[in-house]
Amino acid sequence: MADKKRLRMRGVKHTSKRLEDQLLERSALLAENPGMLRPACAGSCRKCVFDKTFKSIDGLRKIIDNPDALIKEASRFGGDDIVRAYAGTVSLSAAGSIPLLATAKLPGGDPISYAVRGTVKADKLIGCQYFDDPKLRMFLYNDTVKKNKLHLYSFGDDVVCSDTPNMPEGYLEDTFSESPYNFPGEGYSCGHDAPAILEITVKSLNKTIRICENCAKSVSTLAYIVSRMSAADPLDDITVNVKHKYHKPGEKDLEEVAGENLKKYMVGLLTDALLISSVKRSKIGDFKEGDVSAFIIGSKNYGDSLEEFISALSGDEHEIETLRSFLAEHPRAIAVKNPKASEALNAIWENDWKELIAAHTDMKTAESMGDVSHSQPLPVLMEAYSRFVTADVSAALPEFKRPGPVTSAADRLAKAYKAGGMEMLRKTAESKGLRDSKIRSVEASFLMACGEKELPFRLSPSEKSLADYLVPFARSVVNSDAKGYADAMGTFLIASSSGEKIQL
Repeated sequence: MADKKRLRMRGVKHTSKRLEDQLLERSALLAENPGMLRPACAGSCRKCVFDKTFKSIDGLRKIIDNPDALIKEASRFGGDDIVRAYAGTVSLSAAGSIPLLATAKLPGGDPISYAVRGTVKADKLIGCQYFDDPKLRMFLYNDTVKKNKLHLYSFGDDVVCSDTPNMPEGYLEDTFSESPYNFPGEGYSCGHDAPAILEITVKSLNKTIRICENCAKSVSTLAYIVSRMSAADPLDDITVNVKHKYHKPGEKDLEEVAGENLKKYMVGLLTDALLISSVKRSKIGDFKEGDVSAFIIGSKNYGDSLEEFISALSGDEHEIETLRSFLAEHPRAIAVKNPKASEALNAIWENDWKELIAAHTDMKTAESMGDVSHSQPLPVLMEAYSRFVTADVSAALPEFKRPGPVTSAADRLAKAYKAGGMEMLRKTAESKGLRDSKIRSVEASFLMACGEKELPFRLSPSEKSLADYLVPFARSVVNSDAKGYADAMGTFLIASSSGEKIQL
């Protein structure tokens, strides 16, 4: 919106020939047809506030070729500002020349040159002398519009006035065309679904502009919309909302932009992108508070339907089942971008890791893991599961005192196979470092004894020879019962030449 209070005046300068010709041409056009300044009516006023103004302008016809008389009219104190601005402007063509110009600096724009005439205020002269500019001509009407609580729309060659909000379709098309958006099809929508969408509604037009968070740019669309309109309250016809997915069951999905944020957005201090982002951050914070079941993946809100949410997830079955078991007993609000179980698990891991592990195993196992709040969930869950399933096996088998490295490795591998078969044996062998040559042979012997065809690591010829030799002894260990376990392990240690002995 043009605002006379924001004009900054700058001295005078000599008139360029090109600018002089332009101002003289506009002056001549107004002298011939002053009706070019009169706003078209789109309201239902009982009496038009511009009637008296343009009756007075018509009365200047008798002196239209007398520059001195016109300047005298432009210098009258207390007269109609629009009439005085008109008189000063048409005096230019009557005089046939413009010796000097003043300049005014508009916020965010180039200096505007205009001819000073009489005692007319700068903003009124600029509005009249640039009547063909949709933004600059607003200066001519601002005071009258606000004093009489009108709504004025300036676009293309048209100025439209109404006593109530009544935005013309052409106005929105013209002003929105200046924005960097180029939406497909008809209407004013990018057409995308997204977790957050900016919605600007012009009530009198029943039109809504929709811009998703991914299309939003670093501009204020609202600033474009109000840039060529004048009203006491330019926003009485406009609502701004951010439609979002971050709402729990029973909550609304619209956040109205109001107060200081709306004012900042109107003048461009907040952009489309920043406005959406700030509302989104706030709503995500609200969404995650409290122990209420609510689930979002991308732009889809699943409400409190745990089964729909879980069914939409993909990933490791341990992650999915852990989430299902935990969320069934512990309501949480989860919002993730992608349907990955790992992302959903990470969203609540830091605060709920112990209960998540307990849901996957039991609380005793969870408490044995130490603080793993900053660890990756899946490896922790797999380690916890290994401990959990081997607990009963370990309890039934002898526990060796002060075991050496070969004893520890063989005991760990044998118990893993007894508890979880080849899958757990393989993961146990792969989870430990393979730096020691003899340990590599021990692990290889257990894998081969249990039927592994391809080892997950390479062996040197000497390591392979020892592993092959140890295979029957490893098979004896894994096949032994509780009573024969210690003897079988002792025989394995002797065969390995480790020098270690069983201590019970």
